[in-house]
Amino acid sequence: MSTKSRLLIVLGVVIVAGIVLTLIRYSRPSMGMRAAFDAEFLTRPDGYLGLSEHYGFEFVAEPMQMDPGLMYKAVADGAVDVIDAFATDGRIPAYDLLVLDDDKGFFPPYYAAPLVRAETLKEHPEIEQILNRLAGGISDQAMQRLNYRVDEEGEKAADVAREFLTSEGLLSVDASPGDGSAGEVTIGSKHFTEQEVLGEMLAALIECSSNIKVKRKLNLGGTMICFNALKAGDLDLYAEYTGTGLVNILKQDVISDPDAAYQAVKKAFAEDYDMVWLEPLGFNNTYTLTMRRDHALDFGIETISDLAEYVTGQ
Repeated sequence: MSTKSRLLIVLGVVIVAGIVLTLIRYSRPSMGMRAAFDAEFLTRPDGYLGLSEHYGFEFVAEPMQMDPGLMYKAVADGAVDVIDAFATDGRIPAYDLLVLDDDKGFFPPYYAAPLVRAETLKEHPEIEQILNRLAGGISDQAMQRLNYRVDEEGEKAADVAREFLTSEGLLSVDASPGDGSAGEVTIGSKHFTEQEVLGEMLAALIECSSNIKVKRKLNLGGTMICFNALKAGDLDLYAEYTGTGLVNILKQDVISDPDAAYQAVKKAFAEDYDMVWLEPLGFNNTYTLTMRRDHALDFGIETISDLAEYVTGQ
């Protein structure tokens, strides 16, 4: 066999191999892009159920239920293709993930604010003034950094929260809890990093700015666990999100305007549950759909509509 013939054969093999690899790479999602969502996102109306209806698509394979702490690693490693994520999670930039644009405006604003029993504020009116010192003080980027320090750098939520408060001049470095002579309140949180950090912030502010003793019940579980504990009086306060209060608790339609959403939950919770929304903390921890950046760009996916079109085409 001539040298020319051998070169042609080698060239042909390389071309065929390249075509096969390309077909494998781009046809794998035809079996269905693999999605992983946390338990709450799978069931709440402002989660997958509402999203799939709003954008008119469903994943071919049923989305896997996965702990939020595992989802980011799973999508970064290619074990899954799409996850729900929180906009303020520090692992989004750390893993170079792409947040898909919610181009049809499905997700409502999720501004965090302390939610307090009115009865608690009657007994301890100073709490409102103490916690409203945090109003507007935490940006999306700041909350993202705080979350990253706990999730990826292994720092304790209490230490991260305390350092933020001192750096913002809300507590002195040597501030210590009061003597507890003014009574006790119980602060809760949901079961994810941001909530634990916020719970520690609220607790430190109250106990170091008053003589109120603070009992912590952090990482309790999902939204309804914390909300029902608040209703029952097992908690006095926790940090909630306006979009969650509006859609998941009140079962109302999405309100896209942040101020209107806040006023809606503030009014309804006061009337229906005798609860008070204090001033928003400043950041918007909206839900997102998130993919590996290179993976999304390979398939031309930048928006949720792009994803819906791609999935529907499979």
